[in-house]
Amino acid sequence: MANTGQHEHDAAFDPRHSALLIIDMLNDLEFEGGEALLEQAMPVATTIGHLRDWYHAHRLPVIYANDNFGRWHADLAKVIEHCRRVGSRGARLSDGLLPGVEDYFILKPRHSAFYETPLCTLLEKLQIKALALVGIAGDDCVLRTAMDAQMRQYPLWVPADGIASQTTLRNQRALACMQEVAKADITRIDARLPEWDHTQRSQKMSSHDRKDSQHPDCNKPQRPETENERQGRKAHESDLTDEAVEETFPASDPVSPFIPAKTPED
Repeated sequence: MANTGQHEHDAAFDPRHSALLIIDMLNDLEFEGGEALLEQAMPVATTIGHLRDWYHAHRLPVIYANDNFGRWHADLAKVIEHCRRVGSRGARLSDGLLPGVEDYFILKPRHSAFYETPLCTLLEKLQIKALALVGIAGDDCVLRTAMDAQMRQYPLWVPADGIASQTTLRNQRALACMQEVAKADITRIDARLPEWDHTQRSQKMSSHDRKDSQHPDCNKPQRPETENERQGRKAHESDLTDEAVEETFPASDPVSPFIPAKTPED
């Protein structure tokens, strides 16, 4: 249920009463800038996968909020089929984060996951009091969803290593905005999960059953990676640090204190 207290929206994010909202990671990326977004999103997908596994292990809800790509007859199966089709730019990205049978799924017609969707009703039904937002694009759909969540007084966690935009600079600016305006915690996933794993588990966590099997709509075989894709992926992985350094904005930029430049250890 959305928080209604006058000052509760300033409360710290509490994972024990939260849901993980994965935004637009099932995606064909067939739009201008989609190639650049794919390059930024692939390493983020792995980190999101770790966070999703943590939510599953702790019996906390995972909700996929996905664009319908203007396909008004689409359902979950059709969206997955569309995004994973041969020749889809986003097939590799979609393959890595397919929903399980225990996960929830909503289709959104516009940028925000709240706009004209049943998300509010679902969160109320699940008695969710905080939201973790991850996905793409950080400076578009994630940002708009964060602002809508803040208006509904949900404490937010938008991990810096859980969202991606077309460029590192745009992503950093979006994170700074969400931290400043929506009061979001932007601590990285790789820092937060070890901290949580060393704390005592709450007895008040959601009790919906955990199932390890994949959603039946996702049982189609994955498309094999081509040689060109394999070479591109390996080159991208080896050059991540160089790309981040090249795009780091000047220290005089007003948002620079929020997100430090990445180092090889990141």
